[in-house]
Amino acid sequence: MDATECGLSAVGDRLLLAQFSRPRADRRTRLAVLGDPHVATRSRETYRVFHRTEQRLRTAIDDCNERDVDLVVFPGDLTKDGELWNYDRVDVLLEELERPFVATPGNHDLQKRQDEHDCPSASAFADRYASGSLPGRYEMDEIDLFVLDSASGPDGAYTETHRGLVSSDQIAWLDEELEGTTAPIVCCHHNLMPIVNDPLCQSHPWRTFTMRRRERLRSVLEKHDVELVLSGHHHLPAVVRHGETRQLIAPALASYPQVYCLLEIDEDGTSVWLVSVAGEAGRSEAYELAEAGPTFRRTLLGITEDALEDSPLLSEPPLIVDSPSVGAAKPVR
Repeated sequence: MDATECGLSAVGDRLLLAQFSRPRADRRTRLAVLGDPHVATRSRETYRVFHRTEQRLRTAIDDCNERDVDLVVFPGDLTKDGELWNYDRVDVLLEELERPFVATPGNHDLQKRQDEHDCPSASAFADRYASGSLPGRYEMDEIDLFVLDSASGPDGAYTETHRGLVSSDQIAWLDEELEGTTAPIVCCHHNLMPIVNDPLCQSHPWRTFTMRRRERLRSVLEKHDVELVLSGHHHLPAVVRHGETRQLIAPALASYPQVYCLLEIDEDGTSVWLVSVAGEAGRSEAYELAEAGPTFRRTLLGITEDALEDSPLLSEPPLIVDSPSVGAAKPVR
């Protein structure tokens, strides 16, 4: 599939990625999920398209303002590698966001052992981007969003690994907070459900994307009938289902196909749209950089192409459309 034939031609074009029967809400609620911006003010190119990251985040912010979303969620990796100068630029861009927002740190946002620069602590990150506290709960009428930190624990950032872990105290907090909720959504950076099966998901580099000891969190979600989990980290659009729980992996703003996820929740369920933040030239550039990248990244590019071509990936109940533009995965406004 050619990079300009993915069904997204211009900034603001939408592609239906999935339709879930739940969560539902009597009042229409819009949730924007901006995955992995990786803002980099002193870097260029690579498959992450570093030299366009500021532009892509600014475009996403402008689009969220125009669509009047209820909450903007950043599931991690706001910066290239947690550099203070890149955080400063993120803050300047976020000043233009007119909607409430929350962010959780990604593996690139907090200190790693090999870093030669200082990064903010997990508590400083929460002060800056999560109303001072992670985990946190955000209420939007019937919808309750629970934001977890899978990049750090009670002793600080996971400096030795890019894999994630939701600490025991966060899981206990979530177990208590979920009591009595009717339409909960849980968000963290790392993937609760791998996109490939055992034993492949246990091998490098696939295991980098899944959290450790994830069964503990999954059991709490199943106990409380949590039907939607939001994550990032993988740099591709994907839907993974385990039992009644669905995991939406938001693609990276930084890299191909340069989109963010818009969730529209109403009485019929949840529609997940990919919203373009680049035109054809920008998307072609991102595609070519990904195609020239490492072998594994080319594998992810192929998975991304398949996802765009096969969208919607999941329809509950089976989607019935009058317009061929949706069924054929063409852009709509």
